[in-house]
Amino acid sequence: MGMTDGLFRKSALEKLSSPEQLDVMMQVTSPTGWIALAGTGVILVFVVVWSVVGQISIRVDGQGLLLRGAAVYDVSSGAQGRVLEVLAKAGDTVTEGQVVARIAQPEIEMKIQNTRSMLRQVELQSASMGRSGSSIAAQYRAQARELRQKVVTQEQLVKKGLLTQGTLLKTKEQLAAIDQQIMQNESQVSGQEIKQEDLRGQLKELEENLASNSVVKSSVKGRVIEVTSSTGAIVAPGTRVMTIESLDAPLETVLYIPAGEGKKVKPGMQVRISPSTVKVEEYGFLVGEVRTVSEFPVTPEGLRKVLRNDKLVETLMGRSAPIEVVAKLLPDPATPSGYKWSSSKGPPTQVMSGTLATGSVVVESRRPISYVLPVIKRSVGAS
Repeated sequence: MGMTDGLFRKSALEKLSSPEQLDVMMQVTSPTGWIALAGTGVILVFVVVWSVVGQISIRVDGQGLLLRGAAVYDVSSGAQGRVLEVLAKAGDTVTEGQVVARIAQPEIEMKIQNTRSMLRQVELQSASMGRSGSSIAAQYRAQARELRQKVVTQEQLVKKGLLTQGTLLKTKEQLAAIDQQIMQNESQVSGQEIKQEDLRGQLKELEENLASNSVVKSSVKGRVIEVTSSTGAIVAPGTRVMTIESLDAPLETVLYIPAGEGKKVKPGMQVRISPSTVKVEEYGFLVGEVRTVSEFPVTPEGLRKVLRNDKLVETLMGRSAPIEVVAKLLPDPATPSGYKWSSSKGPPTQVMSGTLATGSVVVESRRPISYVLPVIKRSVGAS
C-alpha cells in the first residue's frame, strides 16, 4: 500500500473505483479538434476536386522584343562620301521618301563644274560659227547658184560648138568645190550641235547622280529607332545610317526560344509577354497569340536582318540557335496601351516598339490528377 499511495493521489483512486462514474462518456476529442478535422476534410475534398477539374499550364520561356511588323528597316547610303548632316534623330517620325541625311559628293560636283564649263565654250564657239558661218554659207550658196546656171549655159554652147568641153569641165569642177565647202560648213555646224547635245546629256546624268547620291531617303513611313552615323563620318555604299520601324505594321512580339523547347510551340497558342519597362507584379503581362513559328533554328545572320543590332543578336542567340516565334498582341481599346493585359487595365502608358521583353508560351494544359495516376498505376503494378 505504501508504494501505491506514492504513485497515485487518493482522490484519483476514489474516482476510478466509484461505480457511479462507469456510465459517463470519456471525452476523446475537444470541439477545437473537431473544427480542425473538418477543415482538413474540406481541404482534402478541394484538392481532390481540383486535381480532376483544375488545369496546370506547361510553358516554355524565351526572350525577345516588341517590334512593328516583326522587323526593322535599314536606311543606307547609296554612295561613298562624308556625312554633311543627319536630319532625323531617334524617336522622330519620317515619311516614305523623306531626306534623312545629306552626303558630300565632291567628285561628282567637280565633274559637273567641268562639264558646264565645256558646254559654255562649245555654245560660244557654235554661236560664233553660226554668225560667221551663216554669212559664208550664204556666199557659197550664191556662188553655187551662179555656177549651176553657168554650167547650163555652157552645156548649150558646147552643143552648138561655140565652147570647148574643157571650159565646161572647169566650171563643173568649180561648182563641185563650192558644194564641198557648203557640206563642210554644214558638217561643222552639225558637229557643234551634236557636241552640245552630248555635253547636255552628260550634265543631266551627273546632276541626277548628284541628286541621288548626295541624299539618303527613308524607304518607309515609320519611326526612327536608332541613328548609326553622325555628321562628319565617312560612309561607303550600303552603310547603315539609321534604323526605322514601319508605323503601318502592327506591334508584335518576336521571341527566341531554345530549339529543344521551341519545337513545342504551335500557331494559335497563348503567349504571356512581360515588357522590360513594365512591373509584372503591378500591371501583369500582355496577352498574345502565336502567329508564326520558324521551321528551322535561326542563324546569327538571320537575326541581324531582323534586329540590326550585333549586341542584341549575341544576347538572344544564347548558346545555340533558337527558334523564332512571332506573336500578335490581342487588342483591347479599353486599356491605355490599346492591348489586352492579364490585369484589368495594364500600365497607364503606351508600350513602345524596340522594348525588350520576355515571354512564356503555354504549350500544354494538364489536369493535376494526370501526374498522380501514373504513380498509382506503377504502385499497383509493383504490388
